[in-house]
Amino acid sequence: GPLWPRDGVVCAVRLHLKHLRDGRVIAAPVTVVALAGNFVLHSLMYPRDLDGELLFAGSVITVSLALPISFFIGLRMRDIYRLTIRLEVARDHDPLTGALTRAAFHSRAAGLVGAPATLIICDIDHFKAFNDRFGHLAGDAALRHVVEVLGANCRKGDLIARFGGEEFLMLLPGTTPEEGGRVAQRLCERLRVTPVPVDGTERPVTASFGVAEVRTANDLVTAIARADGALYAAKDEGRNRVCRA
Repeated sequence: GPLWPRDGVVCAVRLHLKHLRDGRVIAAPVTVVALAGNFVLHSLMYPRDLDGELLFAGSVITVSLALPISFFIGLRMRDIYRLTIRLEVARDHDPLTGALTRAAFHSRAAGLVGAPATLIICDIDHFKAFNDRFGHLAGDAALRHVVEVLGANCRKGDLIARFGGEEFLMLLPGTTPEEGGRVAQRLCERLRVTPVPVDGTERPVTASFGVAEVRTANDLVTAIARADGALYAAKDEGRNRVCRA
């Protein structure tokens, strides 16, 4: 998988340097430490009769060097933080729809399924025919549209991932199979009544849903298989519907 070393650079960006003010926050303590070091060195290296005369000049030089250098370092650390956040978002999210990637889904789901949860698989109905009829740009718009509808009708803590070309996987922590089934039914109905705009014309897009219970963290893979079986049952029954495992 991708390499994300937990070294000094990553530790530095965890300081959450987000704004210009944060550069000043770094510069101030560094300058104070440099001044303190200057005082200590003067007291150790110079005779008392010369120490007072040289201390002021040394302090001015110390501040004039430490302040801009530490401020510059703070700005660079802020830039590293922002770049790291963008890279993490790009690593974990599908670039077309913004949904989680398969790997990111498994990573995050591992920490959420200690308690009962529900897994939902959503597959867009007749997506290939939609692509062939209206073009790939319209197909891309339909994929983004489905993710927007799913996200708008779920809780903030629920996970939504793109698992295949037109297949999406959702994890609803802390829900029973009955509650998960009701959520899937609501999502199915919302897609049914929310067409996707294509070249100024609204085109209907529907999806089929399979729902399965996730009992433990080790049960996730088999739960996906059960939800996938329920999804195929929904397709066999005519699509645009929900089936529970």
